[in-house]
Amino acid sequence: MALAEATVRAAARGLAADAVAVEVLGELAVRGVPSLLLRGPAIERTLYAAGEVRPYGDVDLLVCPGDQDRVQAALRKLGFTPLVDEAELRGHRPLHATEWVRSDGVSVDVHITISGAGAAPEVVWETLRSHAVALTVGGVEATIPDVAGVALLVALHAAHHGVGFERCRADLRRALDRLPEQKWQEAARLAARIDATGAFVAGLSVEPRGSDMAARLDLPTATPVDVRLRASGAPPLALGLEWLSRTPGIRAKSGLVVRTAFPSPGAMRAWRPRARRGHRSLALAYATHPLWLARHLPSSAIALRRARRTAG
Repeated sequence: MALAEATVRAAARGLAADAVAVEVLGELAVRGVPSLLLRGPAIERTLYAAGEVRPYGDVDLLVCPGDQDRVQAALRKLGFTPLVDEAELRGHRPLHATEWVRSDGVSVDVHITISGAGAAPEVVWETLRSHAVALTVGGVEATIPDVAGVALLVALHAAHHGVGFERCRADLRRALDRLPEQKWQEAARLAARIDATGAFVAGLSVEPRGSDMAARLDLPTATPVDVRLRASGAPPLALGLEWLSRTPGIRAKSGLVVRTAFPSPGAMRAWRPRARRGHRSLALAYATHPLWLARHLPSSAIALRRARRTAG
């Protein structure tokens, strides 16, 4: 009974997200803005049989970098606001997507690139758009990645969230079960085109059978330090320390340390999900921030050192 109730709740969340997707896609269509609907319905269509439900509760859109202003205008018209003002994160490690929120609780993540890709956003957009197919969502035609594109995204999503995120690992296991090796070969070629081979391999490697697939495809095992940190499920500050190490100049490094110790409200909401629940939660996050830093700094430094030893 509990399993059935969980399935019903997951289906309801998916339907709510699809309704928001229809709303957003309709507004973008009016403005002549193309987009690619990532994950959610794309993964469900490609990897799940009829009657099977994949839980998802938000909308992920990849858009052309040159269309950002029109996308933002469309979302504001629909009542969405950005969770974080990008200016508040200036100097910090850049985000691969901007989250837009509304009072109904369904968020829209707007991507101009995807996590793990080193190529320019324009290259990422053109590459994935060239491997796209049509899908009807709530009576509206959307564009989603094809099978090879979904294989790529499943692996990169696993690399982004790491070994501790079971839903990503479940998607990867399902993809390894249901997609032929030929599609993984195509996915590997897509990864190479967007400079994401390291992240693709790291994502596959969160599952033993994925490591076997990477070996059969004769993919390189070297991965960048930041990719290895994500895939290993490193502590929260490890990526920040890695970014600090790559920040040039004493002045810039000092500024980053100060902004981390005394973050803006937007940065706090980006780092600490509980700080998004309102003013009291934000105030509590600020009050506990020194303890949070002290708790995670030692383990993050150890994780960074380990990743540097093992990354290629």
